[in-house]
Amino acid sequence: MEIAIVKEIAAGGREIRPILLPREVKRLVEEGHGVFVEKGLGARIYIPDSEYKNAGARLIANRKELFKKALVVKLKPPMPEEFRLLRNNLLFCMLHAEQNPRYVRMLRKRRSKAIAMELIRNRAGERLITCCEMAGEQGMLMAFHLARKSPGDCSVLMLGYGAVAGGSLKAAFSLGAKVKILRKSEYRYVRHFLRHRDIVVNAVSWPKEKRDGKIYLITKDMLCLMNKGGIILDLSVDYPSPIESCHPTLIDRPTYEAGGITHISIFGYPGLAPISSAARYSRQVLPILLKIAALPSLDRLPLYLKKALINPR
Repeated sequence: MEIAIVKEIAAGGREIRPILLPREVKRLVEEGHGVFVEKGLGARIYIPDSEYKNAGARLIANRKELFKKALVVKLKPPMPEEFRLLRNNLLFCMLHAEQNPRYVRMLRKRRSKAIAMELIRNRAGERLITCCEMAGEQGMLMAFHLARKSPGDCSVLMLGYGAVAGGSLKAAFSLGAKVKILRKSEYRYVRHFLRHRDIVVNAVSWPKEKRDGKIYLITKDMLCLMNKGGIILDLSVDYPSPIESCHPTLIDRPTYEAGGITHISIFGYPGLAPISSAARYSRQVLPILLKIAALPSLDRLPLYLKKALINPR
């Protein structure tokens, strides 16, 4: 199979991670696949083109040529001008089509299909391509920086218990913050627990019916209960989220202020540690790409990949 790996242009150029590193590219080449890498793919995390060339990839500067290959691989969803370059082929990336139905419409126009990385899960429901713990860690470190206090002087309220919360809690506990984890049975007392908090962390997977109904756990009028200079760190980045004042941001403009409180709600927190997260994603993506590229047609996809296939009709 001919596989194209393209540079990211999202977030005003602040998204700098290549989805595959030279070591993983070499494995694809060894399996007999043609790998075409956009020139400068890894330059922003100090990987020269020569390393991809030595791995057996062909370096291409023409983006139009790359987006016509049978399989186009990238980390973030294509920009509109990139969608227009697709032509009856397969896209493999983090798509988040549920929050962005326009992506499905653009795929349909280009007669293309996609496999959404975030939907690939094992039998236990665990994501196979993820940096959730790193997202929590990096988000928490950013929140401490913006709080203008030593972490040991920060009072943190945590909503959620999953993997992304785990990374955040590890960072908070390691740095000596005072942390309260809000249990579901305590949601009705949220006003009480919000008082005098420096940082509120949302790591809750808010149910779709509540998002659709715009039902909030923390409303805008509650923000005044937090300390001055407080931070809301939205790690789940669902929209609408359980916090009424939250909306998604990108890594180039990660924060905004509402109700006197600084909000962080980045699509792609692992991008704050681009070298580490690029290496992790590359290792996770390789075995799945090998599986896809070895199949004679998408009809032969295993069930766990069929569930991640977006095939507009």
